[in-house]
Amino acid sequence: MSEFTNEEKKLFEEEFNKYRFLRPTVLVCGGTGVGKSSLINTMIGVNAPIKDGTPCTQKFEMYENDLIRIFDSRGMEKGETVTDFVDKLNEFISGHSSKNDWDVNIHIVWYAIGATDARVTDGDIEIINRLKEIVVNKNIIFVLTKCDSARQNQIEALSEILKNKCDTTDSSIHAVCDQEGIDSNRTPEEIKKGVNDLLNHSIQLLFDTYVEAMIMAQKIDIEKKIEMIKQLKIKAKKIITETVALTAATSFVPIPVVNVNATLTTSIQIGMIARLAGVYSVGIQKEQILPFIAAALEKQSTATLIKLIPIIGPIINSNAISEITKGIGMYCVSVFENAAIAKINGKNMDIKFDITSLINFINNDK
Repeated sequence: MSEFTNEEKKLFEEEFNKYRFLRPTVLVCGGTGVGKSSLINTMIGVNAPIKDGTPCTQKFEMYENDLIRIFDSRGMEKGETVTDFVDKLNEFISGHSSKNDWDVNIHIVWYAIGATDARVTDGDIEIINRLKEIVVNKNIIFVLTKCDSARQNQIEALSEILKNKCDTTDSSIHAVCDQEGIDSNRTPEEIKKGVNDLLNHSIQLLFDTYVEAMIMAQKIDIEKKIEMIKQLKIKAKKIITETVALTAATSFVPIPVVNVNATLTTSIQIGMIARLAGVYSVGIQKEQILPFIAAALEKQSTATLIKLIPIIGPIINSNAISEITKGIGMYCVSVFENAAIAKINGKNMDIKFDITSLINFINNDK
């Protein structure tokens, strides 16, 4: 973005940040050996690989990428009391709680219990009930892990204990398996389905601003990712419509083409492309978008564009500017959407600005 002035750069960042996705935070709790790491790797990965764990505190490890942040709570250490563990858990969650900045909060807790252990300990119950007091909105989901290896009566018994002693319902309890269990022909379909239920429940608990990133971070439902990217066009078209209306209002006075020295790097167009980039940043890296933006706004004169658009005469009026702006917007949407879907399918698509394609969008959208 070296071609931009400082004011243009500031405008881009401000508008981009207004529409960019927000990253959810998940805390995974449970005893040692219940399969928390397997749960994380089953739910999150492939298209959103989690980095190596980095120590967060003595008791927690953090795994994060551009789409999601996960805290893995280690089980109680030998000789540690439940009270000591709960105090540390409370301290940790309190340090990630804010009424003024929702992004720093823990948005969801997955509490994992090994189904093959066939028991919920008194420690589990105390920790769970304490979590319900300190977790924002009580967004706690109970995950029965290793269910492909457990008997049905074990799963049912654990569910009953959770409902009776932790005041929860069947809808908050999900019986799941890990990736190996999903791939096994021996795993019952309802257990395989458990990971989808866990995903959908997690999405339901999140505010709308975090849902997009959660969908893109998960590896369970690829079609859900593609559908979400396609649905972003609704939001994108609204941005374009609003921008076109603004350009029409601010470009009322006709201007002869021969007198035009203006460029496409107007504040209105920069703002529009920045907002569109923010919308689609859930599927593609900001670093990919910025070179495209710079090229799209690279001091291409409005006069040059208009010479390439046959239906516009020698006078630039509000209609001409609006058509150009709409074409730029729809062209950006097409490029960003295709790049995001390519990424979902495991492909890397170069995001390049092409003046011919842009002109086609402007001419064909009449």
